[in-house]
Amino acid sequence: MPEVHVIPDITLFVQLGIFLVFMFIMKKVYFDPYLEAFDEREKTVEKLLEEAEINNKKANEILEEVEKILAQTREESKKIMESYHKETTEMVNNILRKAQEEAEKEIEDAKKEVAMTVEIEKKTMDKIIEKMAEEIAEKLLLKEKAA
Repeated sequence: MPEVHVIPDITLFVQLGIFLVFMFIMKKVYFDPYLEAFDEREKTVEKLLEEAEINNKKANEILEEVEKILAQTREESKKIMESYHKETTEMVNNILRKAQEEAEKEIEDAKKEVAMTVEIEKKTMDKIIEKMAEEIAEKLLLKEKAA
């Protein structure tokens, strides 16, 4: 058999070298910036999520504070309304009491006036009766004298 010398085919190695150079270039030109952008985006998203969580906590704290203030305001307005209700009730009761006192006073004054008028009328009637009695007595005396 004849000896066959095989010359190694370097095209495989050249292709492997070209592929490695291509991969190195692609890594530097495409993959590294893409991965950096991806990492930067991921960091930005994480930062925004942290800020959102902080803002959410602040919003919840503010909401709780607003609820407390609303509760206090409701309580104060309830107290004010009760106070005004009490004051108006007292005012109405005072007005009614004064009106009743004035009405009773007017009734008493009217009773006194009626009593005075009755007394005056009684005295007038007594005088009239007295005069009539005197006239009757005079007429009777005149009849007796004439008889």
